[in-house]
Amino acid sequence: MEWIIFGIVILWLAAVSWFDLRKGEVPHSLWVIVPLALAGAYRAWQGDWQLVVLSGLVALISERERISKLFGFEEIGRVLTWLPFLLLALYWSVQNSPITALSIVGFWVAWELGWWGGADAVSAMALSLVWPGPGFFLAFFGCHAIVAFGLMAFTYKTERKVKAHRLPGLPIMLLAVISSQIIQRI
Repeated sequence: MEWIIFGIVILWLAAVSWFDLRKGEVPHSLWVIVPLALAGAYRAWQGDWQLVVLSGLVALISERERISKLFGFEEIGRVLTWLPFLLLALYWSVQNSPITALSIVGFWVAWELGWWGGADAVSAMALSLVWPGPGFFLAFFGCHAIVAFGLMAFTYKTERKVKAHRLPGLPIMLLAVISSQIIQRI
């Protein structure tokens, strides 16, 4: 079963990575929403419903402005309105899987602050639900750090200045998934 899931995730990430590299975005939000829903169903089936609730709540909070307009209730559009629910879901999730729960909230915060795109954040949450263990997160954060610092070092070598770069996150996530599987086999 693990190899089937790995294969499906690799095919999906390869497709969205290609879009990310060519256009800087995925063609439609369903390219990341459907995998998040499927990853949530898989994680719930595995018995980790707390992470699914947290991910679903984070997805709702990220759409708070649309929800506010839909219901005509301005208060729903504020993060502070959702904060008690977020803290409660985070509390439940941290009990079972602290790294994954904090990462899910961190991915959302990175999107809210404009450090990541929405597809990157949703994809990272989906991957976190599929592989909530420390091996995946070691590969995930390691690949991001290596690529970011490597590019900064290259820029420093060629231009003699340190500068941060905006990187396409989905190809790095593809690299992280492959790396995590290699780490697990070692």
